[in-house]
Amino acid sequence: MQESLLTLFQLQRIDQQMYELEHLKVSIPEKIESLNTRLSEAETQLFEKENRFEELEKLNRQSERDIEASNDQIAKYQGQLHSVKTNKEYDSLQHEIQAQKVQIKELEDGILELLDELETLTTELEQLRMDVAAQKERITEECRELEKQLAHVDEDVQVKQDERIRTQMHVVGGVLSAYDRVRKGRRQNAVVPLKKGACGGCFHVIPLQQVAEIKQMKRLVDCEACGRILVPETGADA
Repeated sequence: MQESLLTLFQLQRIDQQMYELEHLKVSIPEKIESLNTRLSEAETQLFEKENRFEELEKLNRQSERDIEASNDQIAKYQGQLHSVKTNKEYDSLQHEIQAQKVQIKELEDGILELLDELETLTTELEQLRMDVAAQKERITEECRELEKQLAHVDEDVQVKQDERIRTQMHVVGGVLSAYDRVRKGRRQNAVVPLKKGACGGCFHVIPLQQVAEIKQMKRLVDCEACGRILVPETGADA
């Protein structure tokens, strides 16, 4: 019985390692997905800024064409001034010329605003492209390492399963069944040491008679409060 109880701690360590390995099967893919999402968001931000830059350039080119068209229209109206026969026709042409000049002024002001935004975007795009490139390189390497780690998880689990089989052979059936039952309910820490007369798991004070029985290690004793299997504190280091 003593060997069985002492072996439970070894078994518990193996089970905890197996639990952590199984957890990696979920956490690693989640981390890879999170990294790829972060990269995708950065690339989307870059894509949107590049689209905005192209849009501003198109607007700028269109404004320049509109200015050119207005200047051509002004030249046309000025040419017609020499052939008008009435003051009304003259005033009408002057009005059209002035309207075109106002439009040109508005277009030129708009171009200045576009150029300011283009200048700002040029700086932002230069930095963002470098940031995204560096982030892509870093995330690609992180994902590669995580995928390597994930590829070995099943192999590591199998090693631990084999180790568990060998270890549980040193535990009598009744003790093993009790341990598995408690662990199934708690997933871990099914067996804890007695600490200063109290359960090392929930700190419930153990009656003196049971403390003596735990130290003798002649039978399995569990905590009446939490159900964990209790062994002497020195047994935890066995």
